[in-house]
Amino acid sequence: MAKSKKKRDESEAVESQTEAWNAETKSGLVNGDSLETKQHKKKKSKKKRESEKDDAKPKPTPTVSIAVPGSIIDNAQSLELATRLAGQIARAVTIFRIDEGLLPPLDAPHHLRKHEWASYREGVTLKAQAPNSAGTLVDVGLSKNVLIDKVLEPGVRVTVAMGTNRNLDTDLPRQVVSSSKPRDEAGMYWGYKVRYASSISSVFIDSPYKGGYDHLIGTSEHGGFIKSSELTLPSFRHLLIAFGGLAGLEESTEEDRNLKEAIFISLQYFQEPINRALQRCEHPI
Repeated sequence: MAKSKKKRDESEAVESQTEAWNAETKSGLVNGDSLETKQHKKKKSKKKRESEKDDAKPKPTPTVSIAVPGSIIDNAQSLELATRLAGQIARAVTIFRIDEGLLPPLDAPHHLRKHEWASYREGVTLKAQAPNSAGTLVDVGLSKNVLIDKVLEPGVRVTVAMGTNRNLDTDLPRQVVSSSKPRDEAGMYWGYKVRYASSISSVFIDSPYKGGYDHLIGTSEHGGFIKSSELTLPSFRHLLIAFGGLAGLEESTEEDRNLKEAIFISLQYFQEPINRALQRCEHPI
């Protein structure tokens, strides 16, 4: 009897363990399905966040450059006319948001007035030292100089991120940033840079942009007539518009030995030359 009872108890224990194991296995399968679903949802959510993060990143802004011959200034009959012509070029360049051009622009967004506040300001570092600080004082055109977080030589032009704190009495230093940051991150037009090119070929060879200009337009009185409604531009990263001098763009390319050797001949380097005049004139404009 004792042995029979012992066997019966052992059998019941085995059955109990088997049932428990089956229950755990079933639960594990259910939980496994649930875990797999959760992991799938997590992966999907992560991909969505990464996609949203990529969309939030600032996309590269296309640039537009112009090549203007110095002879158009030399041809002016007086200093007053030359100054006025240079000013007209500067104003047009600012209106059309050119990135490379001639002369600083007039009343551009980065030429702020004393009473105006903006996220960024251009300034010049000063010789005077800020009390109890290792930074540098900068004149940004406001009623008081601001402190930046770097030690720089006096007379250096800098772009300062002003932030949202308009209190000029604060000891909190402002941050010096790249001059391209207002344009790249905030979409603000921040003026243009001036680059001297000794020849038409150096305009292309010394381009400040990686890969150079990917779309070129040359203007010539011998070019084709294109109405504004017919003019279409492909998507581009860096556009260059080249203007000819008194003798035209053709002469500039013909006299440039480097251009002939490196870039075929004449205007083949340019996409369709465009006549900048509305009608043909007896003399070049």
